[in-house]
Amino acid sequence: MSGGWNTIESDAGVFTHLIESLGTKNVQFDELISLDPDALRELGAFGVVFLFKYPTDEKTSPTPRDGEFDYEAVDSQDDDRKVWFAAQTIQNACGTQALLSVLLNQTVDENEENPVNLGITLTEFKDFTSAFPADLRGEALSNSDAIRETHNSFARSSPFASDESRVAGADDDVYHFIAYTSIHDTLYELDGLQPAPIRHGDVGACPREVFADAVVPVLQSRISRYPATEIRFNLLALCPDLRTRAREIGDSEMLEKEERKRREWAWENALRRHNFVGFIGELMKGVTRSKLQDGTYDKWIEGAKETTSKRVQERQRKGHAADEMDMS
Repeated sequence: MSGGWNTIESDAGVFTHLIESLGTKNVQFDELISLDPDALRELGAFGVVFLFKYPTDEKTSPTPRDGEFDYEAVDSQDDDRKVWFAAQTIQNACGTQALLSVLLNQTVDENEENPVNLGITLTEFKDFTSAFPADLRGEALSNSDAIRETHNSFARSSPFASDESRVAGADDDVYHFIAYTSIHDTLYELDGLQPAPIRHGDVGACPREVFADAVVPVLQSRISRYPATEIRFNLLALCPDLRTRAREIGDSEMLEKEERKRREWAWENALRRHNFVGFIGELMKGVTRSKLQDGTYDKWIEGAKETTSKRVQERQRKGHAADEMDMS
């Protein structure tokens, strides 16, 4: 495995297996298909990870568009005020950084029947970085072999190019992960590209019980800045392990649904890790051999060239049409 960080998908199965691979227990991620406070409440969400198209042309500002920077929370010596926040120092790590921003800010209540269990790897990492400023925490995360290797194990296999060396161009769509969670009864937005955590609302005004009602308007405000045609958003909630809840309430139907979901996640993650180039190569050899044997090889090649030419012309036509619209 290389020393860089590869791109991973915003997917509940990926994020859940990632934190479980790091040793975390009693929690999972679940995808939300709507901004519905009731859905968040039903999940008992600890926090959410939000994926959106990053506005690369947006001008920097000394203040956030919503909320307030809370610099004191990062450096506070008071454990009842401190927020674990890391600056993003490396490309492609923002997905894992966002999920850790939710997870590492959860207060472990041993009185709960199934408390959040970070596991040895993340507990030691949190303890090691607890006294660091935000920039050093970001560096510590970037240099963590255990976290990086686990992160990279969920990247799609590609034999042609390494994502770590892929730098977005001016015309590329760039996406970014951030986190929202209640910390010490206060709603925070945790974005490693910002200089500090962003506090939404008053200190102490957002205990976990009202997190769903508090975070939805904040998310709606952010989404409203985009054109109505922009729908490329994704929202994942960190919540208690739903299988445990199903067992506790004796809901066999819910338990079977969650177990089936886990089986599907395992299958999808296995496919993500697999390199299909060898299989495709052998398949193409077989098709080519068959075309040569039945005498249709030349016709097949000419048909493929014609189809490719039509696609190129169609893309060029659409490109010209877009340029004309931009100039109008």
